[in-house]
Amino acid sequence: MGGSDFSRDVARAGFDALERLDAATNFSRCYPETANAVLAYHAVGNPAGYGNVSVDRFRRDLDYLTEHFRVVDLPAVLDSDGDERVALTFDDAYDDFAENALPVLREYGVPATLFVPVDFVGAAPEGYAYRFARSPTEYEAFNDPASFADETVRDPGVMSWERLRAVASDPLVTVGTHTRTHPDLARIHDRAVLEREIVGARDELEDRLGVTVDRFCYPFGRYSEEAVDVVRRSHEVAVTSRRGVVFDPERTDEFRLPRVRAHENERRVRWDLSALRWRLTEFVG
Repeated sequence: MGGSDFSRDVARAGFDALERLDAATNFSRCYPETANAVLAYHAVGNPAGYGNVSVDRFRRDLDYLTEHFRVVDLPAVLDSDGDERVALTFDDAYDDFAENALPVLREYGVPATLFVPVDFVGAAPEGYAYRFARSPTEYEAFNDPASFADETVRDPGVMSWERLRAVASDPLVTVGTHTRTHPDLARIHDRAVLEREIVGARDELEDRLGVTVDRFCYPFGRYSEEAVDVVRRSHEVAVTSRRGVVFDPERTDEFRLPRVRAHENERRVRWDLSALRWRLTEFVG
């Protein structure tokens, strides 16, 4: 085993021990530095969905979050007045958001952003369902539906336009863009394609829902520099899948916001929400 591998294993073991200790003592809450965070949810209450959490688990999350943080709308994590803030985001606009997540949001009175893959609303376009069941890191030709023509993949279950309109009318929910066809943006450099996927999706959401759409989520958290530029020119804020928190809002790139994966076990999520966890990560490299 090389020295770097050994060092990573030691660091991982150390973080696992600290995570367990924090779960037992909540010692990270004594750390004086604060940080804001964005939580990334997907499915709620659907065992087959990616990143699923149960409804009971989601309610426990909100118990913890409302006790220890100020739960805010997404852009507010880029403001700071001494309080610790957390924003809730939901990727993919699954039906279970309306069925399971929204009632709990209403119960606690906290806001959330829902990112919609426009061409999947109601049903996946023919031959594209694989984009919710396969990872672009495993397929060089991920953006080519012909490469997956022989695969049978179930429809991801994105809500209908009728249901989406009802959800978007709720004052706690803000709709954001999640492209048209959920591609790997890291492999797209053609400006016309990016405009269609990003700006075209935003425009359709605004036209169909009668709302202003100014926030974006990169599918799989992946992007090219060209994609970021198109998002920067068409939206006000964007989230990635890079793990982390927001320490200095004024120096944070609002178009590459990190997030905490909400579907990890509760102990891990609470540790990942702490400023101490990420300062230690910087220290050990």
